[in-house]
Amino acid sequence: MSKVIGVAILLILGFAAYYQEVNRQIEQRNNRWEQPSPPAESPGMPPALEPLLAAAKTKGASEFKKWLRQYRRYVQEPRLSEIELDYVIMVGWSDPAEARRVFTNVRKRNGKSSPLAARIQRLTKTYQ
Repeated sequence: MSKVIGVAILLILGFAAYYQEVNRQIEQRNNRWEQPSPPAESPGMPPALEPLLAAAKTKGASEFKKWLRQYRRYVQEPRLSEIELDYVIMVGWSDPAEARRVFTNVRKRNGKSSPLAARIQRLTKTYQ
């Protein structure tokens, strides 16, 4: 009799563990949108800097400028110019002189064959 009870307990525990695993998989499948997506691979910038950049952008122009000063040496062109253009747009209203200075530097570094040429052209009238 004790062997039957022992086997029954093992079966119940096994079924409970199986049920929990199936339930976890169903929850995971149903809530895929809640799972954090991996950071996008950005050519020219280490993936570890993406969350730091996103945080700096949300904290405002001064934090964004600090991020640029601290990490710009780790970012390569054309990604660096793209980030600096984002900074230009962010600081454009509060400090137009700073925006023009940064924009001029970005424009000098990027020629007509740059992947950012179209964006630079659109911003030229505003920040020249």
